[in-house]
Amino acid sequence: MNRLLSSLLILGLASVATSCSNRLAPHRDLLVGSAATEAPPPRADQVSVTYLGVNGYLIRSGATAILVDPFFSRVPMRHVVFKVPVQSSDTAIAHARRAGALPGRIDAFLITHSHFDHALDVPVLQKQLGGKVITSETGAYLCEAMGTSRSDLRPSRPGDLLHAGAAKIRVLAARHDLVLGSLPYPGLINAPLEAPPSTAADWRLGTPLAYLIELAGKRIYVESGGVVGHPPAVSGVDLAIVGTAVGDGKGRYAEAVRALQPRFVLPSHQDDFFNPLESGFHFSVLSDFPRIKATHAVEALPGRLILMDYFHSWPLP
Repeated sequence: MNRLLSSLLILGLASVATSCSNRLAPHRDLLVGSAATEAPPPRADQVSVTYLGVNGYLIRSGATAILVDPFFSRVPMRHVVFKVPVQSSDTAIAHARRAGALPGRIDAFLITHSHFDHALDVPVLQKQLGGKVITSETGAYLCEAMGTSRSDLRPSRPGDLLHAGAAKIRVLAARHDLVLGSLPYPGLINAPLEAPPSTAADWRLGTPLAYLIELAGKRIYVESGGVVGHPPAVSGVDLAIVGTAVGDGKGRYAEAVRALQPRFVLPSHQDDFFNPLESGFHFSVLSDFPRIKATHAVEALPGRLILMDYFHSWPLP
């Protein structure tokens, strides 16, 4: 068993011991939004953000709907550690569609990188909801192997400019954090696959991407993490969704926020994505939100710091 998988097993055992108390309640003052099932759909001059867990978001304005990194199936950690085949759960997806009040049609899926906790459920959701899949070349080959039509895929690279509904989407360069000193499942796929991906390790990282979504007069930046010395290449955003899952993400948080100069900052990818969604939000044992909160205050970083609970929708002011 390699170093990364051994570490995951240890972390899984630690997660069991801490999950009962590791929730959002101590940070109620930062929570925004209301239950998605009770929130009215945004008008064409409004933008709403719904948190779907991990690094998943529904961004809506009028008839335009964009899904970022939707992952609902919550593969058990033992399946990852022992290389058991992973697959989407129809039950989990149906639950998330109801609880998140997902519309019946999606204009685009944005995949920040093609690990299973970002891309596994996209092919199933795309078949149900339509829309184009914007991803790296690696992500496109993985989704195609899972049944997504090539005509619905938009293999992209930093510098590309795309449109989805009323949204303008700029593709930006990004990095993936190291997890306990290792880069998880690195590698590129640059040719069609002979068989669908099976284990978590088959969902290769590909080229990490970030996105700037411009919609209804708002600018939303979204990523899933990064490393020190590589700040985002945009500034002056309304909402910065910044990955803070592990050490690198936490260590470069201040650098990223200073570069982005946001009105609001939403630390992302902090929850334990091996827990079923029905069990509620639990911080991952690798996350350290008190550190993020303290850094934001002590360093007087720009933007109001916020948090969101699962399946809560927030109208971006």
